Amino acid sequence: MATIRFYGDLKQYGTKFKLNADTAAEALNGLYLQIKGLRQNIMNGYFRVRINGHDMTEDSLKFGMHTKLTEDAVIHLVPQVAGAKSGIFSVIVGAVLVVVGAMTSWVGGGVLMAAGIGLMVNGMTMMLTKLPTTNSTDESTSKNTSFSSLDNTIAQGAPVPLCYGTMKIGSKVLSQGLETI
Repeated sequence: MATIRFYGDLKQYGTKFKLNADTAAEALNGLYLQIKGLRQNIMNGYFRVRINGHDMTEDSLKFGMHTKLTEDAVIHLVPQVAGAKSGIFSVIVGAVLVVVGAMTSWVGGGVLMAAGIGLMVNGMTMMLTKLPTTNSTDESTSKNTSFSSLDNTIAQGAPVPLCYGTMKIGSKVLSQGLETI
């Protein structure tokens, strides 16, 4: 019995699956057949694979995927961290400030060194962090429901129904407020 655990973006398909499979490749193929879009998502991503507590490298992955699994084996698929590579300017300016601060003998040298170290850490963080992407091209999907309230809401400019007689209809909130204290 093999347990496959998904992390990160793959959690949309589920977090834990138990399959009766002999190899990791057989277990993943079983999931590919049952879950629509999983194969494409894994092929488009960059994942860290861990089988029975052993991290797989690119060289050992082909061999590791076809090795017979032990009893109660666990396979982890974790998204690999990738950076944006845009903070090099902060690192360079930070290094210059550290050098200038170390070379000066006045009191402000410590301040320059602290600012330089801060800029270097900021630049390294920017290089290691991937910027999130947003799909802002489709305006119809950006409906604001005031922090996901349960009230029915209506967009600006939509017609307001005018009913005569006794009707059973849903509500359309015309005005809604939020007050924080």
